Amino acid sequence: MAKLKENPNFIPCVPVVDDETFGGFPFTWNITRAESWIEENLDQVERSFVQVALPSPGADSDFLDEAWIPEADLTKPILAVRMRPEFFKLIDGNHRVAKARRMGVTELPAYYLTEQQHRQFFTREQADGLYVKYWNEKLEQVERGWGEWAVVGEMKV
Repeated sequence: MAKLKENPNFIPCVPVVDDETFGGFPFTWNITRAESWIEENLDQVERSFVQVALPSPGADSDFLDEAWIPEADLTKPILAVRMRPEFFKLIDGNHRVAKARRMGVTELPAYYLTEQQHRQFFTREQADGLYVKYWNEKLEQVERGWGEWAVVGEMKV
């Protein structure tokens, strides 16, 4: 893995009406645009599976719309991004994960976007610079043997 460089020409992926977004300051992604890009670039996107872990009590109900969980399509891949060198973050598919847990499904299809790919879907102008700084700090920590919090290549949700 290499250090990232800030894109001086970064243009935020500002959501329009009906676009789905996920995240909070400073990292919010435009999920609608990410899904469109994935469909157009399937040959550039890693498709694999994610292992669904048993939930902790009340974990899913804290932030999900309960009415939507039964409607979630478990055949649609969830979307995870490489947030740190050793860690993927789920940015789309929380309702699918909740439904899978309740049904005893232990594996879901997933798209994994690299640290380079997912940056184009940040919705805020300053996000790219902040992310590059964050990534490079985490990369240095991993290189020093600090903070190996997750296993690269595997993701449990």
